[in-house]
Amino acid sequence: MAEEVILRLDQVNFEYQHDKPILDGASFSARRGAKITLMGQNGAGKSSLFALIMGELKPKSGRVSITNGASIATARQVMAREDLDLSLEKYFTKAFVLAPANLASKISKVMAAVNLDAPIDRRVGDFSGGQQARLLLAFALIQNPDILLLDEPTNNLDQAGIDHLIEFLVMYDKTVIVISHDADFLNCFTEGVIYLDIFTKKIETYVGDYYSVVEEISQRVEREQRKNAQLKKQILDRKEKVNFFAHKGGKMRKLAKKLKDETAELEEAMVDVRQEDRTIREFTIPAQDITGEIVKINAVKPTKRSKIMAVAAPIFFPDCLAA
Repeated sequence: MAEEVILRLDQVNFEYQHDKPILDGASFSARRGAKITLMGQNGAGKSSLFALIMGELKPKSGRVSITNGASIATARQVMAREDLDLSLEKYFTKAFVLAPANLASKISKVMAAVNLDAPIDRRVGDFSGGQQARLLLAFALIQNPDILLLDEPTNNLDQAGIDHLIEFLVMYDKTVIVISHDADFLNCFTEGVIYLDIFTKKIETYVGDYYSVVEEISQRVEREQRKNAQLKKQILDRKEKVNFFAHKGGKMRKLAKKLKDETAELEEAMVDVRQEDRTIREFTIPAQDITGEIVKINAVKPTKRSKIMAVAAPIFFPDCLAA
């Protein structure tokens, strides 16, 4: 049973707009109990792939197969309005057709996994936005699904919360597929990578821990870059020869035509070199001529959640940014 395939994509094509494919003949399979990282450039279709697995989207062609009706759960991004007035106990009860006798124990376990501690009669709406995001993750965990899909699960967790979640996932004996930019988190429990290539619209699969796979992909990128560099040099050389022989007569002009055709073939052989996601793109703050205050607070009004409301706050660039 350990090697049983629980999820399979077979030649899946998907697009939101005609002739603008997200996936083109994408295929992969995941065995029961596998812990997998889902990687790909921004816009490659990672969230779309999750929606296809969940059945929220349908492929244009091809098949998404879930073995024997395996259960699937994922952490939603926003707490539903109707859940805000529920107690923790009633909120987690919604995860079951029939509430189990050990519900309180299950709640305690998943709350620990997301590093939250609260009485089960506490109202969901009384938690902060970040804490509600943790509850959404805990709601997915408590369902004990056969396939667990997690999209950036560490975003609202401190280090202790991340450690608790890692411990939970290491002990979890079901299939887990994770989208995350947290390399250390991923390397602790994933054993393979599904890679969505934004250029080919295909899916590549790799076996190994996260860092090993990233290194393998990095080496492939370097090979692609070296190949392109060699091709560019050959293309430039042929273009110079084409320009030289094109102005000659007779056989030289035929040679120029041949070199031009060869140049076109070399350009076709150029490969699109992938570029990985970055949580924050590199940026530069330009020097400013304006100096002075960055914020001026004329009054402070405390609120129930101890937030500070600033009144009349003109913004200026301070001296340190203008230097």
